[in-house]
Amino acid sequence: MRNPVINTFFKRNEGRLKSFILLTLLALPGFHQKVVAQGRVEVEVEPSVKEMEETRTARRKANSDKVRGYRILIGFFSSRSQAEALKEEAMESFGSKYGVTVMYDEPNFKVYVGQFTLSDDADAALVEIRKKFSGATRISDIIRRPTK
Repeated sequence: MRNPVINTFFKRNEGRLKSFILLTLLALPGFHQKVVAQGRVEVEVEPSVKEMEETRTARRKANSDKVRGYRILIGFFSSRSQAEALKEEAMESFGSKYGVTVMYDEPNFKVYVGQFTLSDDADAALVEIRKKFSGATRISDIIRRPTK
């Protein structure tokens, strides 16, 4: 038994289907041909492009001492002086144990305590730091590889 809807479709589009099949058959041999090229290709690079690539490579090598880790963010300010004041306050409590850093991340100066490679270490420090700075938060960040 044939479906009348399908029969109607094929009758109305018979010319289009024939064209599609013909084009498909003509195009298929082109997909199976291999392109063989002989010769030599020379690429000329502008000195500025070569210099940019060397700079990028040097920067990548310099960053090889960095790893994915964690910091504890205790505050951020649009003013450097406010960030430095918070840093001094944090240095009294945590400076010798974890270290405190101010970093500029446009448009704010952010105050971080510590650098941790393991999330468990960062979480343990966070509990201690929150006793003094209740708004402290653990942040995933790129940190310096710890010295062995």
